[in-house]
Amino acid sequence: MYSRKKVKICRKFGERIFPEVKITDEKLAKAPGVHGAKRRRSVSEFGKQLQEKQKVKYVYGLREKQFRRFYEKALADSEPTPTALLRILETRLDNVVYRANMAYTRDQARQMILHGHILVNGKKVTIPSFMVKQGDKVTYSATKSKLVAEYKDKLKDSDLPSWLTLDKKTNTIEVAHTPGVEELSQNFDIALVIQYYSR
Repeated sequence: MYSRKKVKICRKFGERIFPEVKITDEKLAKAPGVHGAKRRRSVSEFGKQLQEKQKVKYVYGLREKQFRRFYEKALADSEPTPTALLRILETRLDNVVYRANMAYTRDQARQMILHGHILVNGKKVTIPSFMVKQGDKVTYSATKSKLVAEYKDKLKDSDLPSWLTLDKKTNTIEVAHTPGVEELSQNFDIALVIQYYSR
């Protein structure tokens, strides 16, 4: 997703849902469009649920059909649905690459995966939605990509989430355990998303 569109989406929600986007507080306070400077309208309960659902889709880069499939999978899980849905979203390979600071954005993480620059347990995986599990090891492939070389240098000084560990000698990320809700920093209310789909 290109930068201008991300700025527009941030203004739509009045929040920096993409950390990499540079936008002033003044601009963020105004909704996009010619009437954006006017006061934002009050939102109904359904509207809030819809907004949160849209926000999660944008954050993780999902299509509606794909997101609903994740919700249905979470619904069938033995864990509470909000916890299960968050874990599904967080353990997608593109998200793990992003969380591990192997890429600057989730978009970039998807691109790296699609171009064959990421290995899982020593095997090339080119599916961004591939689900990793506890014990899986994620690393860069042997490539001459300048982007990958740049990130290999940065990776050694990265602060990782508690559920990921780094072997600095091999630049390998291991999924120490699947993340719990308390380990996930969110800028959305997952409970409202569940309410939206359970209508």
